[in-house]
Amino acid sequence: MIINTRTFLRGFTTFKARARKGEIVRVQDKEGEFLFTIAAPRRSLLGAAKGKIVFHDDLTKPTLPKESWRPSL
Repeated sequence: MIINTRTFLRGFTTFKARARKGEIVRVQDKEGEFLFTIAAPRRSLLGAAKGKIVFHDDLTKPTLPKESWRPSL
């Protein structure tokens, strides 16, 4: 579906409902075309952090010797 910006703003709730159902709404203006669609949320913390967290060491082994680790409350 291709619409203009004015129509999109007037019927935003309608187009949001269509996007939720999986339809892609194309909004055209003078400078180009924009796609309005639903983005599926990431389901896991690891999936959300993918590409943003970098490990520089092996975290499966202790990082401090036992005598250096002194927890305090």
